[in-house]
Amino acid sequence: MSPAPESGEYEATVGGDRESVDAGTVESLAVTGERCAVDVTPAADEFRLALAGDHNSVRVRGTDETVLLELTGDRNSLSLGEEMSLRRERDEGEANSIARESFDTESEPDLVQTTRDEAYAGLGWFGYDLVSYQTEIERDHCQYCGHDADRVIERREEKVLRLFGLTFTLSTVASSDECSFCRVPANASVDLSDRERREIYR
Repeated sequence: MSPAPESGEYEATVGGDRESVDAGTVESLAVTGERCAVDVTPAADEFRLALAGDHNSVRVRGTDETVLLELTGDRNSLSLGEEMSLRRERDEGEANSIARESFDTESEPDLVQTTRDEAYAGLGWFGYDLVSYQTEIERDHCQYCGHDADRVIERREEKVLRLFGLTFTLSTVASSDECSFCRVPANASVDLSDRERREIYR
């Protein structure tokens, strides 16, 4: 993983591993975690975004703002509003993708941020990798947080082998439900304490 931006340089920071975060409306954001799904709405005409983590999926739900992008992480996917401008302040990462998307600013952020096809499209020509993506499921109860929800998705992770452009799925590493109640605010701590780590590995 690339070095994280200096503390205080960005209004909000998303760290941790495999988190789903609604960062809200902020002037600047740094994503330093791994395999996180992040939604954010710009609060300034020039929105500063740093992608220093790896395998993250970030959606900037803007209209006509300019994104000032510092990209040092690898295998991240970034979705921007169709009318937004992009200026790369730094571009040192590998296998990152940037796409345009039409957002309904009145609706809540979409839980499905990376489809299976999009996740697999970012793979190289050969080697092992861990791919994460989301799919909608027909269930109105989230098994992860226990809430009844209008929409529930399944977050999947698969270990894959890539050989000369051919992909072989070796195993499903993780699979869990997620709904809008599972989302955590960006400023909340998503790192485990020493006590929490001990409890998990007992």
